[in-house]
Amino acid sequence: MARYAHMTSFEPVKFGKYLLLDRIAVGGMAELYRAMMTGAEGFEKLIAIKKLLSHLTTQENLVNAFVEEAKLAALLQHQNIVQIYDFGSMDGDYFIAMEHLFGKDLRLIADKSEEKGRPLSLEYVLYIASRVCEGLDYAHHLKDLEGNPLHIIHRDISPPNIFITYEGEVKIVDFGIAKAATQNTATVEGVIKGKVSYMSPEQAGGESIDQRSDIFSTGIIIYEMLTGRRMFEGEPLQILPKVCEAEFEPLDQVVKDLPPELYEIQRRALAKDLDQRYQSSGEMLSDLEECMHKNDLRATARGLSQYMRTLFEEEIAAEEGALRETAQIQSVDESEAALETIALQTKREKTNVLSAKELPGREKASKAKYGAIAVFALVVIGVVFALQFQEGSVSPVEKSSRTSVLERDVVQSMPVVTEKLEAGMRALEEDGYAKAVALFEEVMAQEPALTKEVLGPYARALVGQASMLAENSPSQAESLLLKAIKSDPKSVQAHFQLGQLYVKQKEFTRAIGVYQSVAKLDPQFPETYFNLAYIYAVKKEYAKAEEMYGRVVELAPPYMDEALYNLALVQERQGKRAESMKNLEKALEVNPNNEMAKKYLLRLKGNSGKS
Repeated sequence: MARYAHMTSFEPVKFGKYLLLDRIAVGGMAELYRAMMTGAEGFEKLIAIKKLLSHLTTQENLVNAFVEEAKLAALLQHQNIVQIYDFGSMDGDYFIAMEHLFGKDLRLIADKSEEKGRPLSLEYVLYIASRVCEGLDYAHHLKDLEGNPLHIIHRDISPPNIFITYEGEVKIVDFGIAKAATQNTATVEGVIKGKVSYMSPEQAGGESIDQRSDIFSTGIIIYEMLTGRRMFEGEPLQILPKVCEAEFEPLDQVVKDLPPELYEIQRRALAKDLDQRYQSSGEMLSDLEECMHKNDLRATARGLSQYMRTLFEEEIAAEEGALRETAQIQSVDESEAALETIALQTKREKTNVLSAKELPGREKASKAKYGAIAVFALVVIGVVFALQFQEGSVSPVEKSSRTSVLERDVVQSMPVVTEKLEAGMRALEEDGYAKAVALFEEVMAQEPALTKEVLGPYARALVGQASMLAENSPSQAESLLLKAIKSDPKSVQAHFQLGQLYVKQKEFTRAIGVYQSVAKLDPQFPETYFNLAYIYAVKKEYAKAEEMYGRVVELAPPYMDEALYNLALVQERQGKRAESMKNLEKALEVNPNNEMAKKYLLRLKGNSGKS
């Protein structure tokens, strides 16, 4: 998949059963469109369409390469690899329909993090690397329908091909030059394909390669995420000899004070000697996970999502706005009748006349966004009427005079207050937390009668602002979270983030108290018990940790295998080997690719061999 570009002027057009909404990128061989897949009963799904450039469809070798890419990619069904839905040709245009991803690739993330001075933390560097290794391990070990290994190699593992969604998912994209050993179109020896500065020495030298080449490339990506600089710098012809000889400044000379295990992982991933390099991505994944566990580096998709949303706040708002525009265009184009109706509405709007017939459509379009604001406006009006019926002992003339003044003051302030409320709600919706906090505070100061209604959104804005400051200004983040809890004592998110903050600062006693409050507010929130279990395990209170992990398992979260693995660890520490082995087996039933569970189970069984 090519890197996403800014939206250009484009008129939505039908493409078979798809509606192409806009073109978002153009590469050397193909162009990428944002599209809508439609079906029966109003079914709709946002997808991406990759089309071979029209002028290349007459070149048989390029068409064959595009077809081979589609066939290969369709076999790859993994949460860390972009998903392929469909392949075909339409009026001579070859296309691939694939999963639409909202997010940015690692190259853009690196540029933006440098611009904003918010580098990826160590825990998320390792988290991203582990997800890449998991996706590669799946691809490297994939078999065909007859059970024969395909020996797929990506060949172009590089920052533009590692995509992080705004939801914190890590996806490997663009298997465009990947090859399976069974393909007839094998790479000609001596021909270099891919980006030179992210190649393995053997790939750069034009030699035959295997899955260990992708492992070297993954090591380069980790190196660059940790150092914030390129491992091989310069023009391709200048750096090619360095790549071939694996000549680069060792990580321990560039970045000090990293975990010793991480230096060893990098040494093995970036070894020129193939025998010294990791033999599988699964082996590397296991060491990365062990490093994270040993050094108390806990990362989650939710945390990575918060980082992405903070880093790309402006871009997300722009993309969401663009999508709303294309959605409006799509609805306009649905039928000729709709077009005529819109034309009539536009004509009436020019004279600022809005008929009762038009209101439902507009209300429906803005209901979700401004529903809360409508409530606020009603409250303001309610204040006016409430004031009119207070102080019954006042004389009718005096009362009339007083209420007229009060009503006038409130009515005069109402447009300003409503405008600030709308702006605050928009800012909150677009993750502009600091702005939302300031606007809500102005509203409460200007119109105290609205305080009760504003406190909920105000608390959410404080939590959002705290999440942005947690990494670099933990004390300020703590202050904001305490204020959020005071504003909304039932805010689970405020309590939970405060607990996370205390854990990061190793203030375990305070963290336990906060998490216990979260458990009372929402007994069905598994992350609460998971974090409590982690604290008890660090404090070596294994019985309590076992109880908490047990609760997590009862709630059956998506990360069940991880919960079972950790439960097995604390059980083994208490000498409960049989229970520990049983839970490790359950973890592997849930996720057969959990390498840490595999290794630990083998260790407990007394088997020192590798899985």
